[in-house]
Amino acid sequence: MGLVTTIFGVQIPSLVFIFIIAGVLQLLINRILQDLRVYHYVWHPGLFRTALFICLFSIPSLIIYN
Repeated sequence: MGLVTTIFGVQIPSLVFIFIIAGVLQLLINRILQDLRVYHYVWHPGLFRTALFICLFSIPSLIIYN
């Protein structure tokens, strides 16, 4: 995947696709963790969800953009 993807003649940065994929993954992981009652053991669930999304978004971004 390059730095820019062209769809129907419109150039879109790859970060947009990574953001969307990370958001979907975060929703799925959030649902699984909620069913397993992990959030009962977490001090601040909102902070934990945000940190999870940042990890899911930043790791592929750093791999693509070095």
